Amino acid sequence: MKNREEIAVKPSELVQALRAMGLTQKQIEARTGIPQPTISKIGLGRVRDVMSRHYLALLKVYEQEVTGQLVQPARVYTPRKRAGE
Repeated sequence: MKNREEIAVKPSELVQALRAMGLTQKQIEARTGIPQPTISKIGLGRVRDVMSRHYLALLKVYEQEVTGQLVQPARVYTPRKRAGE
C-alpha cells in the first residue's frame, strides 16, 4: 500500500471525492475548518496554490471517510489579546 507521499491527489479531486461520498460543502467546512467559499473554489479548480494546511485537512477527512473513522472538527486559530490591549 502506498503512503501519502507516494500518491499525488489534486485538492480539487479531494473535494469532489468528499462531495461524491455525500458530504456537503458546509459539512466539509465544519470538519476541516476551511471556509465554504474556499471549498467551492478548490472543488472547481479555481485555486492554483492551495495552502498546505487546507490540503492536509482535506486529505485527513478523506482518509477518515474511507476508513470510517469519526472526525473531530478542526481547531481554528484565534490570537489571544495581550493584557492591556
